[in-house]
This record gives sequence, structure tokens and C-alpha cells, in this order.
Amino acid sequence: MAPAREAVREIDGDSWLISDRLFIHRQSKPHDTQPSWPDGQGSFYVLSSSTEPPPSSMPLPVTSPIQKVHSAAGRTATWQFGEAFMKVKDMNEQETHNTREHVTLAYLHARGGWTFDLPRVLYHALWSNRYVLLLTAVRGRTLGSEWPTMDEEMKEYYINRVIEVCRELSHWEADYIGGVDKRTLAESYMAGQDDSYTNDHLLMASKELGMDCSALFHFYHCDLGPGNIIVDVNDRSIGIIDWEIAGFVPWEWLRTKFRLSSGLDLPGGDG
Repeated sequence: MAPAREAVREIDGDSWLISDRLFIHRQSKPHDTQPSWPDGQGSFYVLSSSTEPPPSSMPLPVTSPIQKVHSAAGRTATWQFGEAFMKVKDMNEQETHNTREHVTLAYLHARGGWTFDLPRVLYHALWSNRYVLLLTAVRGRTLGSEWPTMDEEMKEYYINRVIEVCRELSHWEADYIGGVDKRTLAESYMAGQDDSYTNDHLLMASKELGMDCSALFHFYHCDLGPGNIIVDVNDRSIGIIDWEIAGFVPWEWLRTKFRLSSGLDLPGGDG
């Protein structure tokens, strides 16, 4: 397979190939049984398995309605398909032990009752070390993009909403550090230079940092930066995306992570 950053290729103006295994086609109506979702222009995308051998394809042209919106180190990339996002990641051996995002989202939806929006999983697969995840888009724009044009009252409102979201999630407790399925939590800031994410190592690292590990641990989205907070200023809604690094941590970590990671800062030095 091609690298993750090249996983999406165009077959024609209405069809795309994903990692030589999946086929996405744009049509006028949703499919009855296959995953399908709006393209935002009145049509629908439909996901199915590719033929064998896969059809001829080419790199996405600059005029394509499908464009890459994120890429990191060549091993992970995200594309927007209308009102959904396709995430492709080539995992190393250590990452195969982590709780996967679709598992976390399934637990969150099963628990229910949240006051914020979150994506729904349309499809997921693991081929060898390649993880593919298709998620619905959360309505709105990132807090980072909206922040510069917000007045002070709106900024204060969303700061308080983020605090409320953290508090809401923290009511979900467990007796271990790790993901919702007890697999590892890829929290590199907590792991330190050892870069081991095993539950035992994160527990030891937390104790070395002086955090109280004698009580229950609290659920936390460990990458709650302005790019992962989706807002709609018209109805003051809020949604949270990118649940790849989320799990049960010591209570003190909720505040500590915001201090340690500049990626969680708000634009313009307001964080």
C-alpha cells in the first residue's frame, strides 16, 4: 500500500479509492445498507469495498472536492468527504496496543447524556498496521478559527463551556490509568522520556509527578486544544473531536496538561 498520506486517490470526478481496499462514490441518494452521508451539496457519498484488482486511480487533483485537511510525519492523514472525515494512520508496534478512537467513541455514545456533540463512527478497519476511520463531521467551526472574531462575552462563555465539558467527562471514573477498554493511553506528556504508555508505567510516572493515585481516576480528553473544539456561535453549541488520546487519568492531570502543552493554548496568547 502507498503511505498513509497518499491513501486517497481519485478514480473519476465522482469516485475515489482508499488504500486500494475501499471505494467511495458520489450519487444522488443515500444507500440503503452501505455507509452513506451528505456531501453538503445535495448529493451523497457511499462507501463500499473495492474490486479486486482495484480500478485505475490517480493522485487527487487540485480541483478535487476531496482535499487533505491534516497530515503528520507521513504516517497519518485526514481528508474531508463532505460531511464526514476519513482518517488513515499507519501505526507502529507500540500504537497497536493503544485504545483506538472508534472504541472510545462507542463507549461515549453508549454512556450518552452529554451536553456537547461528538462524531459518530461510520466505518472503521485495521489492515495489518493501517487504521482507517470514517467519522461524521461535527457542525460548526474550530474554536481556534472563531476565537479572533469573538467578543469578550462569547470568549468567556466558551471558556466556561470547555471547563464544564472537562468536569462532565471527569464524572466518569475507573480504578486504572488507561483507555476505556483498559488498553494503553498514548499520553506522551505523562509518559516522559521513557515513552512507554503501559498502564503501569503511566501510574508510576503519575506518582513521580506527585499526583494522587490513591483514589479513582477520571476520564479526560487529553488533546483538548482549540482545533479539536467545534463551536457554532449562532446557537452557542459546542462539540469535541479527535478522541484518539482520551482515557482515565489522575484528577491533577486535567489541569497539569493545560499547563504543559502549548498546543492547548488559545490563539493570540489568550490561553
